[in-house]
Amino acid sequence: MADTNSSNIGDSVVTDEKSVTTAKPVENQNLNIAGINPKQTNMGSSEGTAMDQVSQVNREFLEKSVLKEARVKNMPYIDIERTPLNPDFIKVLDLETAKKAKMIPFLKASKNLRIAVSNPEDEETKKVLQNLKDNGFMVDLSLASEVGIEESFKLYDATQKYKKIELVQSVEEKSIQTYEKEITALKDLPVKLATIPAEEALNLLDVAALKTKASDIHYEPSEVETVVRFRIDGVLHVVFNLPTDTYHRISNQIKFRSGMQLNINAIPQDGRYVFTFNERKIAVRVASIPTPYGESFVCRYLPSDVKALTLEELGFQGQALKTLQDCTKISQGMVLVTGPTGSGKSTTLYSMLNLMNSPEKKTITLEDPVEYYIRGVVQSQISEKAGYSFADGLRSILRNDPNIVMLGEIRDVETAKTASQAALTGHVLLSTLHTNSALESIPRLVNMGLAPFMVAPALNTVVAQRLVRKVCPKCSTLDATSESEKKEFDNEKIPVPEKIPHAHGCDECSSTGYLGRLVIAEAITIDEEMKNLILKDAGLTEIETLAFKKGMIKMKQDGLTKVAQGLTTMEEVFRTTNFSG
Repeated sequence: MADTNSSNIGDSVVTDEKSVTTAKPVENQNLNIAGINPKQTNMGSSEGTAMDQVSQVNREFLEKSVLKEARVKNMPYIDIERTPLNPDFIKVLDLETAKKAKMIPFLKASKNLRIAVSNPEDEETKKVLQNLKDNGFMVDLSLASEVGIEESFKLYDATQKYKKIELVQSVEEKSIQTYEKEITALKDLPVKLATIPAEEALNLLDVAALKTKASDIHYEPSEVETVVRFRIDGVLHVVFNLPTDTYHRISNQIKFRSGMQLNINAIPQDGRYVFTFNERKIAVRVASIPTPYGESFVCRYLPSDVKALTLEELGFQGQALKTLQDCTKISQGMVLVTGPTGSGKSTTLYSMLNLMNSPEKKTITLEDPVEYYIRGVVQSQISEKAGYSFADGLRSILRNDPNIVMLGEIRDVETAKTASQAALTGHVLLSTLHTNSALESIPRLVNMGLAPFMVAPALNTVVAQRLVRKVCPKCSTLDATSESEKKEFDNEKIPVPEKIPHAHGCDECSSTGYLGRLVIAEAITIDEEMKNLILKDAGLTEIETLAFKKGMIKMKQDGLTKVAQGLTTMEEVFRTTNFSG
């Protein structure tokens, strides 16, 4: 078999001593370095294994020795422990047979196999190789260290165990009070995290996220330490810094628990794990990216007990609320919710689906990813890697006779065309776009390549929104409105309040001054008069003038109204609406 496949495994197959990566001694490498508790994996070492025999041998020296042996035998060398293991390749062999023969298939193309072996002259190895050849496989061998093969199998066993069943890490009842005491002072956590096992450290961080109502934890390694930031009510806060060695243990525990490949750190990975706390089930979606100082992680917390909020509970009111309530009664047409990432668009779509869905209607969603499950709704998740895109998924959905379709996002002209056609042929289609204002969605669709004669008849309603933080009811104060603040209200034709709220900070709100979020929005129904303007390819200014004439309330006006109502602050409105218009 040609040697062309070797390029597919990056730097794992090497031909000179300089390419052998310096590594630490193998002592406890599978447990201490990975930050994994043996009780989690049942990976405790047993007597007589190669790991025991060479536990004090430097891995660099060991791998160089195997490299020299490979040269003598005129074989390629591979550092198998640093090579991604594909379960489909490994399953070419019975797992126990592969372990006994100390061999791992690491590349497969049709009937061509590349296998790492520690001793090609071993009788058991020869027997397995002959059996593969008898079954039509063409086999190329690469020499690997016995220690590397054993370690690779241990990592493979550990990750496969947690892929077979969804891991639900239960935080023990007796630990809850202890954790809650620790979390009263987040800045003191690094000292505690440095002195406890990695498994318990991650539990403590998970509980800290729940107690502070953080939606995400960001782990950002640098040259000297790792910055840990919590996203609370949409805003990131630095809560503490971790020493490098503490973070290394915790990061490997994150990878292990979320089913990522432990021996791969040069490419992004995605994973997921679940834990329970106080009888609540919380899913954690994990994403990693490589950096010069180690892997950076974002852990997003998705509680399963989050109930779907009504539009009113989200913060919609007045003209925008009535517009959305009206559009939930339509029988066909496109409804677009616009705004930047993290502005609550998906949550608004879920609330609208709850109003629109009924046993008499078929509702299908296409999401990336599915974050919350809705009873009575068929929910599908796209997979770009598998060739299942929004455009492909939408075409498939339309063959399943839906009344209502929710599309996570319109990303390209192909998806936009299919969506508009669906909206014109008896379907209600809900989706999102990234635009600053509601009516900017019209030129956005046209610029994507959708002709005005397709946009106008398909579009029914557009809404733009942001999320502003609500002032903490415990520590906020009402203070006299300043002259400059009065001017802002006057400019937007909002009655000037005598007093407006100001944020301060207390234990209740984690010293942020805010607690929770609500929507500020603008929304408009695209009626016949507006459709005619779109067909004429009118400019955005002309379309907006007509919308305001018809009573559309601007997002900034909605925000200032909520300041006057004592719900949020001027600073929050300006922070989230700092765009023209």
